[in-house]
Amino acid sequence: MTSDSKSVSSSASSRRDGTPSEPNGSIVPSSSSGDFMSFFKGILSFTGDLSSLTCPSFLLNGISLLEYGAHWSDYPHVLAEITKATDSAERMKLVARWFVSTLYGSYNKRVAESNTGEKKPFNPILGEQFLASWNDEDFGETKFVCEQVSHHPPVSAIYFENAQAGIYGSGHFSQKSKFKGTTMKVVQEGRVTLRMKNTDEIYCLTLPNLNICSILTGKPFLEMSDTTYIRSSKGYSAEFQWQTKAWFYGEYHKFTGKIFTDAAQTYVSGAGEQDVLFALKGKWVADSYAVDQKTGAESVLFDVNAQPSADIVIKPVDQQSEIESRRVWQKVSEALTSGNYDVASREKTAIEEKQRALRRERAESSAEWKPSLFTWIDDANDEKAVKDCYAYLFSAKESVGSGSWVFNDSPHHAAHKPTPQASGTQTPSDAFSTAQSSVV
Repeated sequence: MTSDSKSVSSSASSRRDGTPSEPNGSIVPSSSSGDFMSFFKGILSFTGDLSSLTCPSFLLNGISLLEYGAHWSDYPHVLAEITKATDSAERMKLVARWFVSTLYGSYNKRVAESNTGEKKPFNPILGEQFLASWNDEDFGETKFVCEQVSHHPPVSAIYFENAQAGIYGSGHFSQKSKFKGTTMKVVQEGRVTLRMKNTDEIYCLTLPNLNICSILTGKPFLEMSDTTYIRSSKGYSAEFQWQTKAWFYGEYHKFTGKIFTDAAQTYVSGAGEQDVLFALKGKWVADSYAVDQKTGAESVLFDVNAQPSADIVIKPVDQQSEIESRRVWQKVSEALTSGNYDVASREKTAIEEKQRALRRERAESSAEWKPSLFTWIDDANDEKAVKDCYAYLFSAKESVGSGSWVFNDSPHHAAHKPTPQASGTQTPSDAFSTAQSSVV
């Protein structure tokens, strides 16, 4: 077993106080403070999507954004235990628990464990893939695959499944960012759809928006903002309201929410037909609770500190295909680790220039690029339960979009006519191969 400080995994010794204010350590080397201020002034005056800007190498964390999607499976037993629910209300509560379990790794773990600010991940290249798995004593193997299905705009598609438990999910996400004052506002567009083989119930999720705070101090960290929703095909809903800290008072990372039934076809805040079953509260970086509205009984929804996330299994870099994330960015990551930012910049530029050349070649030959592992399905062409769930959610949050990227080897895709894939380096079966792996 090897240890990797850049890994999406965690260990039992990870620091999880769950209540950080600001990280103590700056992400800006003292020798680069002038360059940082010049970059910061530039982004303050930039009017477009900030993801298109070139970031100085000393602000990069050495990880592809594609790897972040693996945090949807950080706690594979929490995902698998959803299938143990015996009714829709309990099942929605377990889906809400699983959703909260994905947040710490996605948005806080890197800061909490390093006590330094959040750095920027690499923008994945078109067709880049990240493959991983987790093993659980009770529920067996959970598998994960992610592919960059679009570069302009950048879109990452994910799929995860636990065959033993009979649960699987797919989704996609992209980000649009801009500055408001000294805080970067990130709107996350996309969705996640969760399914189980022991029930015909489908769960559809929107994504949280983010605030990146304390950038000017060189100690940036993430806060959740706005509202996130979950909708089931049986009329159960969950709502999470993320509470950002006020300037002079309050606490970071708190949320409130509810699980309720709603017979309406579209979401209306506080509508009369909503019957609240559970009230939700807590900190998504620490402990959270569900309160039964009939009995008043309070139970733990999820506790980050109670246990470490599972060890992630990834092939060694030398066994990965040329399109897999850690092989794509290997030289850049190695240079960042050694503090050689000039080399990191040159290697990163070489990757980007190669991608620009490939785009020019496709444009000149009128060749259409298609993902290897995922196929787009419009809601209008999807099954009625999916269509209805996302119509409900779209009325609450338009960033959920109007279609889904579906993994080609998933049971969901099997219900649709497969679309031939024009390009790419792997087949779906290759993505879930059992080649020798390492735990990091």
